[in-house]
Order: sequence, then C-alpha cells, then structure tokens
Amino acid sequence: MRKQLPRGSSSLPREVVELEQRKRLVLGMAKVVAEKGYAEASVAQIIAQAGVSRATFYTLFSDKEECFLYGFNKLSQAHVVEVEREIHGAGPLPVRLLNAISAYLRRINRDHHLARAFIAEAQATPVSRQAYEQIQRRLQNGLQSWVNTVREENPQVPAPTETDMSLVMHGLNGHIVAQVRCGVAFSDEQIITICRYIFAALGMYEWARYVGEHTLTCV
Repeated sequence: MRKQLPRGSSSLPREVVELEQRKRLVLGMAKVVAEKGYAEASVAQIIAQAGVSRATFYTLFSDKEECFLYGFNKLSQAHVVEVEREIHGAGPLPVRLLNAISAYLRRINRDHHLARAFIAEAQATPVSRQAYEQIQRRLQNGLQSWVNTVREENPQVPAPTETDMSLVMHGLNGHIVAQVRCGVAFSDEQIITICRYIFAALGMYEWARYVGEHTLTCV
C-alpha cells in the first residue's frame, strides 16, 4: 500500500512534500524496473505505480534516467556508509572485513526490492554505468585502505597489485549482481565464503583457513 501524504499536505513545507513524492517515485521506479527492466520501464508506468502526476514527475526529474540515478545514488550511498563504518571500525582486522561484508549483504537483503532494480540494472545507461563505477571505486579504495592497515601490522602479507584488487572487486560484484537478479537472499554461510575468498585472493591464507573452519563474530 502506498503511503499517503497527511491531510492538509498543501500546508506542509514544500521540501517535505517533494521528499515524499521523490520517495514514491523511487519506489515506483524500483517496482517497474524490477519487473520489466530499465529499458522497458516508462514514465507512465512509474507514475501510475507511484500515484504521482506526470506534471509532478517532470517538476522533480527531467526524465526517467534522472529518476533512476536518484534512486541508485540513495541506495548505494546507504550501502557504502555501512561498509565504511564497519571496515574502519574497532576490533580485529579480519572481523572488520567480515562485518563490512555482512553489513553490505544484509542491507541488500533488507532492500531486496530496491536492489533488484538499482543494482541489477545499474549499468543500463552510460550515465548510470559511470555512477556505478564511481561507487565501485569508492568500495575498492576502502578495501585497499583496509589491506594497507593489515600490511602495517602483518608485513609478511604480500602487497596486492592493481590487478589483484580489480579481480577481487569484479568477482565480488559479479556474484552479488547475479544473485540479486535471481532474487535470492544472501545467507550467513555465503557471507563467510565470500570473506574467505577475499582473504585467500589477497594472500591472507591463515585468515582464509580460519574463517573456513570457524564462524567469526559478525554483525
């Protein structure tokens, strides 16, 4: 059921009304794109799903792509904030990574209706592809920062090359996108497996062996 604006909404501050309308349109966009794909989604379908007029849509967004990018940016920023909070948090270094992966995938599970639109279709246009790549670079930079801290405390860990980091990120992202498209939630076992894969790929073999045999405390 769509959330209704309160009675007398015309007396509310304009920014409050617009924020609610943007939320409706993003949810409408997500539902239509998840069902039909970005290419087949139309403004008519989006506004019908959102319960917002065409005039309002074009007041808030210039076109379908801008609406999609707004939704993608809101979702991806929420995900990145959770990842960065955990990976730069307190606690042992391997647990920080596990917590970051866990926070990311569990947030995707909670946002599954949005993820099927804005993650699975993130590369639908050149502009959305660029936005997606920027987010991936930010996530890769966060992982690189974590690796640098690991190597400061464990100098025997080899320095990963740019190719190493790219392979890890592309492998992780490819798996996430494929599973989101299938509509399957990430399990705790998968979170452990993904973390073990990252440890092994970056030469942290003892941590990979440990996380494969034990369940580290995660969020």
